[in-house]
Amino acid sequence: MKKLFSITLLAFAAMICFHSTSIAQFSKGDKRVAIGVGLFSLGANATVEYGIMDDLGVGLYASYERPSLGYIGVNYSYSDIQIGPRATYHLNRILNLDNDDFDLYVSGGILLRSYGYPDSYWNAYGLGSRTRYTTANLLARVGGTYNFSEKMALFADLGSGGSWVQAGISFKF
Repeated sequence: MKKLFSITLLAFAAMICFHSTSIAQFSKGDKRVAIGVGLFSLGANATVEYGIMDDLGVGLYASYERPSLGYIGVNYSYSDIQIGPRATYHLNRILNLDNDDFDLYVSGGILLRSYGYPDSYWNAYGLGSRTRYTTANLLARVGGTYNFSEKMALFADLGSGGSWVQAGISFKF
């Protein structure tokens, strides 16, 4: 918790120090890389995005979670890895938002999800050993970025695919 607080404090300090007028519009040819953390479960995520036309980007999304859960008499954790293509539509232009610092977006995609529970969880219920499953999962997120310079932004989004609530930093190239 101290580490998360320190990182958040450092990010806001950098935002104040390096704030300049920036352009939030996402345009054809823009490239972004973002890294973040899950706010309500232990996890990390990363995205790479390329603008194929104004307001529309495509790229790759990846996430890893390892939440610990406890129920009556059984404490367990599971690991969850998801990766796949992602399309993002940036909404500022169609919503007539003229604020250069904020960028609202929706994103979607289909992810390959690999998740597993430790054998001790299944054995506690007499179900034998089950370890890893692989399925398809829907990525559907809504969020926004706060651009504190032309090349850096803070982001937060929520939805399915990875942690339900995510936040982090984004770099534009």
